[in-house]
Amino acid sequence: MFITFEGIDASGKTTQLKFLEEKLKKAGMDVISTRQPGGTRIGQLIREILLNPENTEMVSITEVLLYMADRIQHIKQIILPALEKKQIVLCDRYHDATLAYQGGGRELDLSWLKMLQDDHVLTPDLTLWFDISLEESQKRLQQRNILNDEENCRLESESADFFSRVRQSYQDLCIKNSTRYVQIPADGTIESIEKEVTQIIKAKIGF
Repeated sequence: MFITFEGIDASGKTTQLKFLEEKLKKAGMDVISTRQPGGTRIGQLIREILLNPENTEMVSITEVLLYMADRIQHIKQIILPALEKKQIVLCDRYHDATLAYQGGGRELDLSWLKMLQDDHVLTPDLTLWFDISLEESQKRLQQRNILNDEENCRLESESADFFSRVRQSYQDLCIKNSTRYVQIPADGTIESIEKEVTQIIKAKIGF
C-alpha cells in the first residue's frame, strides 16, 4: 500500500507520518517512510537546490522539472521496489504537492505534464491531506524557526497569497480525487490529529 501525506508547510504531516510508522511497525507490519524531494541520494542533492533561499533566480519551469526529476528517481529507486516487496510505503509529499505548489501557488498550466505523469507517476492508494489555516501555518513556522534557530526555506518564504492558492489547490484535488483523499483538520492538537489518523488507517488496512 502506498500512502502519501500532503499539506502546506507546518501542517504537522511529517510528525504524523513518524507516529504512524512507529505504530505500524509495532503492529508487525513491514513499512518504510520516505519523502519528496530528497528520498534518494540524488533527490537530496535536488532538494538542497530547490529549498536553498539563495536560489531566488530559479524560474518556475526549472522548479517543476527538478521536482519531477526527483520524483521519477524516487519512484524507480525506492517506491516501486518497496511495493514489489509488499511493503507499506509512507511518503511525505508526492505528486499532488507539485500540482498544488507549482500549479496552484505558481499559477502554472501543468497540462503538459500529463504524458510524463501517465508514464512514470504512480497513483497513491490513500492520500492524507492535513488542512491547516494560513495563520496557524505561519505561527508554527515562526515558532520552529525560533526554537531551532532556522530561517524559512525558499518556498516557505512565499507570500500569503501564494499559500492561499496552494491550500485551495489541495481542496480542489481532494474533491477531484475523493476516493483516495481524506481531509484531516490540522489546526488541533498533535494528540487529536494522531487519533484521527489512526482511525483512518485502521479502517483502511486494519492493525
